Amino acid sequence: MLYNNRKIILEKYGEPWTAASLKSESISPPTKGEILVKTSFVPINPADINILEGRYGTLPALPATIGTEGSGEVIATGPDVAEIREGDQVLYLSRTDCWQDYVSCTAKQVIKIPKNLPGKFACMLKINPATAWLLLHQGNSILPEGWIIQNAANSGVGHAVIAIARKLGVRTVNFVRRKELIKPLLGAGGNIVVMDNDEGKNAAIEQIGDAPVELALNAVGGESALRIMSMLSEGGTHVTYGAMGKRPLKVPNSMLIFKNLKLKGMWLTKWLKSADPREIKEVYDLLSELLLSGQMLQPIDSVYSPENISLAIKRATENSRSGKVLLDFRLNVSQ
Repeated sequence: MLYNNRKIILEKYGEPWTAASLKSESISPPTKGEILVKTSFVPINPADINILEGRYGTLPALPATIGTEGSGEVIATGPDVAEIREGDQVLYLSRTDCWQDYVSCTAKQVIKIPKNLPGKFACMLKINPATAWLLLHQGNSILPEGWIIQNAANSGVGHAVIAIARKLGVRTVNFVRRKELIKPLLGAGGNIVVMDNDEGKNAAIEQIGDAPVELALNAVGGESALRIMSMLSEGGTHVTYGAMGKRPLKVPNSMLIFKNLKLKGMWLTKWLKSADPREIKEVYDLLSELLLSGQMLQPIDSVYSPENISLAIKRATENSRSGKVLLDFRLNVSQ
């Protein structure tokens, strides 16, 4: 039995909404040691946009099927596969070609997640929630009276940081770029939500008072990164995990000399490659529980069919989004 497989192909780097195209091919059933997964939903992440532009840290050889994240249902297993069964819902853990109807892979390249976790949320489990968990486990325990601070707080990572911090009993200061985002983030559990400017910074400092600020999480760079860095207490840690503002991080000498700040970078891919599989399973089990219980939100802006890939990518690059843009591979599938 052959399966008709639609996949998103990148043939030449450029404007992201013109660089990707949809093509079809036939795919065979799994062979020995393989499983075949039917993709349900995939999100369009900043990393995917950067790959389409040719600006990511690691780039595929072209032409390439792309997609850094997604989930689906196992529809067939080859001989000698015991740990994964047909009907299991899985998360693509070490694949970068998720934007296709069917993915043929090994059991070690996926991780089982609860069947009752809706696919539109399951597909966003790998990157943003896990990144948030790692950011909050940097080796420094946050004092009960302490705070953490983050920019891009309305992002998927930002929402997950708020949820996980609440579970850990940690308070958050959250910077956003649009006023209409303040109320929803307060409703999601953010302790302080202010505009990402000097006025917002001063308002946050007034509310924090003399309490320590021990961890700053940066996804923007430029002045925004410096703003949250300046709020850190002596010996605090500043972690960069993204560069949405596409501006470099310029660190004043005084931050290092007089405040003794620690500057770090964090990339989820490295953790997935080096961590013990049991630790990875424990983390994703915890994150699945938070999503299922409604304690952690991953906002969705819109959902598109793969045939509308250009429109979907265009929407994913717009600042007015209210959440993640998804591709629904359940639509218009034929075998």
